[in-house]
Amino acid sequence: MSNTQIHTAKEDGEIDLIELFSVLWKKKLWIILSAFVFTALAGAYAFTAKEQWTSKTEVIAPKLEDLGDYFSIRKEYARILGGEFDLGAFSNGLFGKFNLYTESLDKRREFFEQSDLYKQLSESASEQEKIKTLSDLITKNITITKPDPKKEPDLIGRRISFFAETPISAQETLNQFVLFNSQLAYQEDVNDFLIAFNEQIEDLKYEKSKFERDLKIQKTVQLDNLQKALSIAKEAGIKEYTKSFNSTNEAVLQGVALNDAKIPLSDSKLSDSTYLFMLGEKYLKAQIDVVSQTDIVYPPRYYVVTELLSELEPLLEKTKTAKAQAFSYQASPDYPVVKDKPKRVIILVIGFLIGMLLMIAYLYSVRLFKKD
Repeated sequence: MSNTQIHTAKEDGEIDLIELFSVLWKKKLWIILSAFVFTALAGAYAFTAKEQWTSKTEVIAPKLEDLGDYFSIRKEYARILGGEFDLGAFSNGLFGKFNLYTESLDKRREFFEQSDLYKQLSESASEQEKIKTLSDLITKNITITKPDPKKEPDLIGRRISFFAETPISAQETLNQFVLFNSQLAYQEDVNDFLIAFNEQIEDLKYEKSKFERDLKIQKTVQLDNLQKALSIAKEAGIKEYTKSFNSTNEAVLQGVALNDAKIPLSDSKLSDSTYLFMLGEKYLKAQIDVVSQTDIVYPPRYYVVTELLSELEPLLEKTKTAKAQAFSYQASPDYPVVKDKPKRVIILVIGFLIGMLLMIAYLYSVRLFKKD
């Protein structure tokens, strides 16, 4: 192509461009009208579309003040039984249960079904619309962010966010969601503790009743043996232990009896009524009187068990009314001041630009068609 041809093509291009601007200028009212029409349509959407406001919170493991009297109960329980109480493990255990509940879709459903927000959104809605609304609340509106040590090494808890159509609804619903799952986590923990607590008390009660039963039986058997031996001693005319052996042969039996008297009665042959009568009527009657009139002497363990029960039983009743939180707020649910969407200004600007560009494109196409 020669320089003359290039110059001519350039001049033609400049003329075309000038003609285009001339056409657009003549049709400027149409361009402005189109821009305003699309701006109005965009405004209709921007001012009628559902708003979205997001409230955020950060939760961590419960601190000492969040555990309330439940902490005191658990610590006292461990102290009474002579065990060690690990506050860190206790707090993290509660927080672990809390995290599991917040991630459970079933528990989310349980929460939102009874929430004021869902009741408001589903009012006058069809069954299908109610199902979709509930599904969106469970899976879309709420987000839980787990800490990533690589990206956020300082994040020690979890971030939970929830969006709704108004800032107050977002904030209140998020706060209620956190408290709802905290109560579930606490209730599970206290129920598990009460099961172990009741088992411990039942074991101690059984141990105490076993002491009472066994020693009562032993006392009854001992009295029966003494009564039987007393009857034999009366029939044999043995009044006193030291006067019941007169012959040389009986001296051997007396030695046996004396030796047996030096060891506990339960291990001696004298505990058998066959030999017990040799103690003599006087001694046997005295022993029967003493055994009958005195209380059972229990071993030290019996009194330890009794004392444990006296401390644990009131603590059990106190546990049933205890309160605690399974989390602590690092940052409580905030009141959103910036709307997520719709961004009305941006939508209006986009609507204006689209209207203007579409009309320009239309006018240019018409010009090309006429030229051809």
